[in-house]
Amino acid sequence: MVQTDEETGLALTLDGERITTGRDIATLRGAGLDELRIRAALAGRPVRARAVEPASPIPWCMIVCPDGAVLGVAEHPTPPAPPTHPAATALPAPYPLPALLGSAAYREMWAAVWAHHAAGDLPAAVAAAYRLETALAGRLGDLDASTVTVLTARAWLTLCQRTDWRGTTELLITTALRCQAARYRPEVDTRRTARNAHACWRQLRRQDPQAAADLAGPLADMLAILGEDDLRGGVLAWAPATASR
Repeated sequence: MVQTDEETGLALTLDGERITTGRDIATLRGAGLDELRIRAALAGRPVRARAVEPASPIPWCMIVCPDGAVLGVAEHPTPPAPPTHPAATALPAPYPLPALLGSAAYREMWAAVWAHHAAGDLPAAVAAAYRLETALAGRLGDLDASTVTVLTARAWLTLCQRTDWRGTTELLITTALRCQAARYRPEVDTRRTARNAHACWRQLRRQDPQAAADLAGPLADMLAILGEDDLRGGVLAWAPATASR
């Protein structure tokens, strides 16, 4: 929801939480979509939203997907039935046991990642994923499907922490490029990772413009490799404007 604000002109809120303020409605719309994309990525499913603005009496109902796609809908569909398994163990996308994790030790390490996640200990889950990823890379290489699967899981778990936007953006850029180099399947996972990197960078841009400027080049290069030309154009358009200030 975008509301008028006496001090800043406009304020963006989501579920009652103030996200950002400003005077440009287009900027606030973009910030709202970025936040919704990240929430969809964290939930591992599309999220529904109703955009309300001061100048428009008719709300815009939308569905925002984890891959960044935004679908306008006339009205919200019926909510899906509750999951039959505990929500704490639900994953954002299929993260099955990689086929080559044949040894009991690797299976135990993989299980430990999600045990920490289910317990709500994200730092421990990230650390456990990194240990497994390192072990697999040493044995099978950085571009092996098993290694890349664990890397994508680690990137998502890092995103869930929502703490270090610069580090998360860098990790997502690396992950997207690694997925591309490995020809990782399904391709939608690679595109989702790339768009999540862009959404995180937008968060970083609001918090630390200099850090965002430092990452604009690597981000734009990654987006070009993956064919995300529209997102790349926005990054390149912002970077020179920032440098000239």
